[in-house]
Amino acid sequence: MSTLLNRIDQIELKVKALIIENQRLKKKLDSKQESIEGFKKQLEVAQEAIQEGNETIVMLKTANAMLGSDDYKTKTKLKINALVREIDQCIAQLA
Repeated sequence: MSTLLNRIDQIELKVKALIIENQRLKKKLDSKQESIEGFKKQLEVAQEAIQEGNETIVMLKTANAMLGSDDYKTKTKLKINALVREIDQCIAQLA
């Protein structure tokens, strides 16, 4: 009978240890999930900054093309030619 009580006590101790370990793991999981949420927010902010940077790059390239930068001379000439053709068409319609 005493061996049976000893086994029951051992099982009871193991169950208590498992409950404590389960609670510790739940706290650790909650902490990790909070970290994940924080990283997601940081990622969103970084993606927005990248998008804004890309838009700025496009605007600067367009401005350089319009200003006649050496790198964009061909592009600028084509743009001017297109504008001149459009103006010519408007004049022709008015006449």
